[in-house]
Amino acid sequence: MTGWFLLLAAPALAGPPRFLDPDFAAALCRAWNDSALPRALGRQGSGWIDSAGSEGRQVMVMSRRDCTGWTPVRLVVEADAAGDARCTEGGAFAGGPFQWRFEPTTLQWADFADGFGVMDMPGIMSGFVGPYATAASNISEFGAFFAVTGDLALRLGVDWTCEGADPAKVRREVERIDREDMREILGR
Repeated sequence: MTGWFLLLAAPALAGPPRFLDPDFAAALCRAWNDSALPRALGRQGSGWIDSAGSEGRQVMVMSRRDCTGWTPVRLVVEADAAGDARCTEGGAFAGGPFQWRFEPTTLQWADFADGFGVMDMPGIMSGFVGPYATAASNISEFGAFFAVTGDLALRLGVDWTCEGADPAKVRREVERIDREDMREILGR
């Protein structure tokens, strides 16, 4: 009887996390802080943390524009006492002000995981909100952000699929991520 009760009381086994859902955004916030991004984007780095009229607080809203009905997520990044750009919150975006919004397709998220540059910027301009000149001047940091995101997705074994994205194309693009190039971007 006790074994049966324990089986009924046990939580249902969840599948793998979903790419760019609120739980993934929370994990991405921690991965941001474990990367070189806080220093690189802080006051001693590029100064991005104080750009876009933010005065030390940036809100980034992200989604996948090919996913039907996908709920956007956000990262809140704030300057800490040392001036580093620390992520303080990651989760669902329920509305409100933000400085940055971008919505690459699922294929682009996978493609950018091992390299992102100025030539890739036109691909994410649909749905992009934010100062273009600031984004362009922080292109290597954007590249590192996409690498951090892709690395986390691979380590967690996320489910990249969504309604609206071609699952075969997404699978092929994920398989093409050059992990060595990604590690080089991340300095590992």
